[in-house]
Amino acid sequence: MEHNITFEELWEHEERQGLQQRLQQDYPSWLRRRRIRRTALAGIAVLVVAGISIFSFQFSISKDYDYVACNRSGIAEDHWATMAANILTKEMI
Repeated sequence: MEHNITFEELWEHEERQGLQQRLQQDYPSWLRRRRIRRTALAGIAVLVVAGISIFSFQFSISKDYDYVACNRSGIAEDHWATMAANILTKEMI
């Protein structure tokens, strides 16, 4: 029994082989790009998590006071709160 190959079957066969070769040639570069993308996304995720944790840590530091009002600018509120605590502690003793 003889199998006659039609032009369309031959065309599809050659097209498949061409696509297969192209995929085999492009696979290493695709794999490298994929690895670079994954590494970049992982790095960005680490930076985002670190940034969020730093900001949340700064806001979670509790202060023993709500607000400090002073006429002098440039001096940290913590200094005035500590000074007031020392004065009030000395007065009470």
